[in-house]
Amino acid sequence: MRIGVILVSAVAGDIGASVVRSLVGAGYKIIGCDIKPYSPVSDIVDQYYVVPSASERESYIDAIKDIIKEQNVNFLLPISEPEIELVNAKRYEFEELDTRLLLNNKRILDIFLDKLKTALYLNSIGIRIPKTVLLKEYEGGLDFPLIVKSRRGYGSRSIWKVENPNDLVYLKNKDNGSFIVQQYIGSAEVEFTTGVFSDGRNVSSITFRRILGVDGTTLEVLLSNEEYLNGIAERIAKATDLVGYINIQSRRVGDIFLPFEINPRISGTILFRKKFGFDDVIWWIDVLSGGTYIYKPLYKSGRAMRYYSELFFDMVKISE
Repeated sequence: MRIGVILVSAVAGDIGASVVRSLVGAGYKIIGCDIKPYSPVSDIVDQYYVVPSASERESYIDAIKDIIKEQNVNFLLPISEPEIELVNAKRYEFEELDTRLLLNNKRILDIFLDKLKTALYLNSIGIRIPKTVLLKEYEGGLDFPLIVKSRRGYGSRSIWKVENPNDLVYLKNKDNGSFIVQQYIGSAEVEFTTGVFSDGRNVSSITFRRILGVDGTTLEVLLSNEEYLNGIAERIAKATDLVGYINIQSRRVGDIFLPFEINPRISGTILFRKKFGFDDVIWWIDVLSGGTYIYKPLYKSGRAMRYYSELFFDMVKISE
């Protein structure tokens, strides 16, 4: 039986809440925190804290450190990209508290939290990608539609599919140098998400073809065994000295796949992956604890869907 205390941030959101659910039954004391007073996993975590936003840098770090001291936290898993960036900058402060971070190495975060650096890096190691340049430097040459998105961003926010020159000019006028333009490839019907885990020696990956909701959330996945993507996953993991988890987003173009984004964090399909035998958060904790992991695929095919539900808090009946 595993033992220890793990603090998971942003548990009012879908990824943080899914991480908490993935940890249930593993033997850990689970502490959750978020800026919101309510969470869909309030009844699952052993303790819940409201903390400042990561934009309040010092207040956020102080609050997290206070929780760590109060609860004797062994492992910290920051979920959102602003939290990841902040904790990454303060690594030494958590090391002094003897708290292990479920956080990728600094090189991985520096490259993959920046979509332009991601494209340039993948190109440098010989992995084919959609053409990607800074929007302010783009002078044409690609067919419409194009994708314009923030160079740094979380999920599917600040992404536009640009159909014509007028829309492109509009976005250029809004650009402060933080947007990139990317060649549009394939279609949403052939979009894939690949989870990649490595302990620094072994590399494992799992791929789903995914169906997205209007907000970019994955609503449905189909297990897809793609050797091409397994090969890309191994190359990236070994080139970046991965010890932990990353997620590759790609689209099929003919007989190959072109990655267009890499997330250096736990991704929203975590419960899908766990059900199919890919238990990356548990593995990550085990590796940080000096252990090993074994991946044994459980299914050769399968489909999974996400549904929404309602939660109610502080309901007080009217007395008759």
